[in-house]
Amino acid sequence: MNSAAEVVAVGSPRFTLHTLGWRAFQDLCVAVLREVWGQSVQAFADSNDGGRDGAFYGTWQSPTDPSGVRDIPPGPFVLQCKHTKKADATLAPSELEDEFDKASALVDRGVCGTYVLLTNARVTGTSEEEIRRRLRTSGVAHPLVLDGQWLSDMIATHRGLRMFVPRVYGLGDLSQILDERAYTQASVLMASAPEQVATFVVTGAYRKAARALRDHGFVLLLGNPAVGKSVIALMLAISAADNWGCAAIKARTSEELVQRWNPHEGDQFFWLDDAFGAVRHEERLTHAWARDLPHVMSAVKNGARVVMTSRSYIYNEARPLLKTYAYPRLHEPHVTVDVTDLTREERQQILYNHLAAGDQPQDVRAQMKPHLEAASDAAPFLWCGGVWRRGPAAAASADAPQHGLHR
Repeated sequence: MNSAAEVVAVGSPRFTLHTLGWRAFQDLCVAVLREVWGQSVQAFADSNDGGRDGAFYGTWQSPTDPSGVRDIPPGPFVLQCKHTKKADATLAPSELEDEFDKASALVDRGVCGTYVLLTNARVTGTSEEEIRRRLRTSGVAHPLVLDGQWLSDMIATHRGLRMFVPRVYGLGDLSQILDERAYTQASVLMASAPEQVATFVVTGAYRKAARALRDHGFVLLLGNPAVGKSVIALMLAISAADNWGCAAIKARTSEELVQRWNPHEGDQFFWLDDAFGAVRHEERLTHAWARDLPHVMSAVKNGARVVMTSRSYIYNEARPLLKTYAYPRLHEPHVTVDVTDLTREERQQILYNHLAAGDQPQDVRAQMKPHLEAASDAAPFLWCGGVWRRGPAAAASADAPQHGLHR
């Protein structure tokens, strides 16, 4: 079994994982499970987690990539995420006393044969052995401790992981892990909207869009103004530069896409905002798409990736005109994504990230704090240009613990 305290190779990248919020770190840990190890997991709400306190659980299956988890047999397992905001923090066994007690209860209930602890902190060899010993004493058959350097190595070596946790693109020296072309593309894209990259939340809509782009090479992002369509398109463009070495091209029309597609250069990423009109449906654009879609799909078949955005009401008017032509090799439900389909927790995290990145004085934040829950439930819930909006007034606080925004 691999040790989290193994000697790190000279030049191995280390990402500033302490700058992630707890929720973003949790997303990273779950992405490791899904994208690296191929495991399916479920989470329990913090208020009723059956002793798992923010942990995840599932049934372990032998992974194709056994990085860090060799010799783990099939069976029930629990993942525990431990995040610290302190740079270069070291995790001590004394900080896990509550977890040892919970692990014992989980073992008694038959839901924890393997216990995986993922942390962004450092873990010394001595501490790792003590943690594993205490977990075994609690009845865990297969304890596993993986630290921040191990997570950094996974980020550096797994492009798919970065695609589903794009916040990591802003956490380290990308030149260490991206080739020159991808590094240039990603750097230019991130420089164009640093606030959006820093506050981005991986939502269910983003994950669906990323899967559509990966599996079908095409995605249509739908939603009203200022709900995050362009932010998702931006993060997909950064991921495409990394995963496929795509050169990002912002086209204005279907004709421009067809003209700029190079059949001898398979890896191109086309991004088209307001494909069927900016503020109202423009039939000429839709008719052009109906005419050009066979060419667009040929580009996709030959390796191009295409992301389009449209306001929902405009697409609803355009769709009948596209019906007999659209998506000749795609299934529409798989490639259309409603970006406004957010869970309450996702809205809370979006609000928290934007306020945490703000510069409000402490007294202003204190006045906002009582209105946090109402603000996250605002309808419509809008954010634009890296700034969250809810109409007449914004209300919340980046310092508000115990409101579901962070642990």
